[in-house]
Amino acid sequence: MFNLFKRRPDYKTATANLIKHDIDSALGARFAAWLETASDRELFHVNPRYLADKLGLDERAVLKLLVAALYEGIVTLHWDVRCPVCGMLNNNDALSGLKHNMECAMCHARFAPHFDEEVRVTFSLHSRLRLLPPAADDQAYREEIDSRYGPTLGQNLLLLPDFQKLFPQERLLPDESLEVARAALLFTDLAGSTALYAARGDPRAYHLVRLHFDELFAVADKHNGTVVKNIGDAIMAAFQTPAEALRAALDMQTAIAALNKREQLTADEALILKVGLHSGPCLSVTLNDRSDYFGTTVNIAARVQGVSRGGDVVFTAAIRNDVEAGKLLAGKTIEDDCVILKGIEDEIVVHRLRVPAS
Repeated sequence: MFNLFKRRPDYKTATANLIKHDIDSALGARFAAWLETASDRELFHVNPRYLADKLGLDERAVLKLLVAALYEGIVTLHWDVRCPVCGMLNNNDALSGLKHNMECAMCHARFAPHFDEEVRVTFSLHSRLRLLPPAADDQAYREEIDSRYGPTLGQNLLLLPDFQKLFPQERLLPDESLEVARAALLFTDLAGSTALYAARGDPRAYHLVRLHFDELFAVADKHNGTVVKNIGDAIMAAFQTPAEALRAALDMQTAIAALNKREQLTADEALILKVGLHSGPCLSVTLNDRSDYFGTTVNIAARVQGVSRGGDVVFTAAIRNDVEAGKLLAGKTIEDDCVILKGIEDEIVVHRLRVPAS
């Protein structure tokens, strides 16, 4: 009886604040229209790739939209962990609920979930806007959608800068870790930065370093990655694939060359960027109250950056042998070198691609 007098949700008003998060007003209107017409089961544990198709977006763009909607209380977030034994999706409403060793609620199998394989993210309409009935939980429908579009993996959301900025509390517990089957990691540093500080003074040097950080952060986001942390003048960034990391590395060198020209920097204060890349398995962890990565892959990527001379990109076979990354390297002159990296027992081959200043 009360449902007859229940006020209809005003999705247009609910989505009005999305513009504060750099969501285009036209996209906000399309999102509001979809919320208005979507069925109950469409609004329960929404696969972001399904919504991306409905709104004409790619996965990265729809995640930015959904993270903004999450912040504004329009949707809720779920971390769904698929059991590799029976296929059951085990739901967690917070990243802190994920463990390095989990038990399936259905078959009771124990397994170690991978952030980029078993862990998926979905979103539901917030109950303050519309209370979805029990029938909205249609598992067969969700399996059909996942089969058609593929899931959005937890690692992809973690690589979104907007998510890290708006939800710093969403992280693994400090004593927990999740395996990542493959992460493409990029490290940079500035060559000669100590001399720059000495020659130009702290205020001028700091200003230039901040400008260079702005460029690197923007490039990482452009290529589906995120800056995990910066240490002094250096950054560590993570990407979904080796090809994305390589594109970002090349664009970073181009961006720093353009910054030097734009700021009309003299030869003795021009910024010289060193870049190193490696890809492989690692652990997703929480360090110093923020998401981070740990393991041999991280150590190798950091050491490979140390081999860079500046104005180049140095990378391992894990990058060069990737099919998509190989396409980017086709026809380019690459130098090979055998090196011993600190903390790494065996000698490895690294590859160097010089990036001419444009």
